[in-house]
This record gives sequence, C-alpha cells and structure tokens, in this order.
Amino acid sequence: MTGQRVHERFPIRLPVTVVHEGRSFETETRNLSLGGAFVELESDIPFGAPVRVHMRVPKSTELIDVESVVRWKQADGLGVQFGSLRALDTWALNQLFKAHAAGA
Repeated sequence: MTGQRVHERFPIRLPVTVVHEGRSFETETRNLSLGGAFVELESDIPFGAPVRVHMRVPKSTELIDVESVVRWKQADGLGVQFGSLRALDTWALNQLFKAHAAGA
C-alpha cells in the first residue's frame, strides 16, 4: 500500500538541529519515529532537499547525526526522512519510545 508509514510515530518533543547548505536551525521535533520526524521550522528549505539532523536522546550519551531528506513541508515545519541510523541510535530511540509508551 502506498502512503502508509513503516514506523510508528510518537508525539515527542526533542531539541534538534537541522543543517542545510551550511546553515544550522535550532528547533524541536513535534513527532518522531525510527524513520523520521516532523520538525517545527519555518524556512526556505525545499522539498527533496538533503539535510542533516543532530539530536540527543536521553538514553544515550552519543549525538545522533543522520543524513535525512525533506519529504514534505507545511507552513510550520518539515517532515524529514532519516537515512541510515547506527545501531546505537536505533537502540536509544527505541528506549525513548518505550519510555514514552509507558508514560515515563
């Protein structure tokens, strides 16, 4: 089926930095999954643009730094699809999602 998400999204607000063509934008996520995030950002970054997303997840001391692509835009933000996450990044995100689901 077309248009269905592969990964469950969680309404998690997390500080992130989005980097595009040498410009850094400090913002936060509105929702997050293993496949990507919606970031609150009013910018001129176009649909399909490559970006880098940097974020810290509470269960990890490592910075997640992932190549991503803008997959959709709306007035108040961007939907970004993550490229390949490291195993440690995937683990840390899954721990965050488990804690969120448990109400922590």
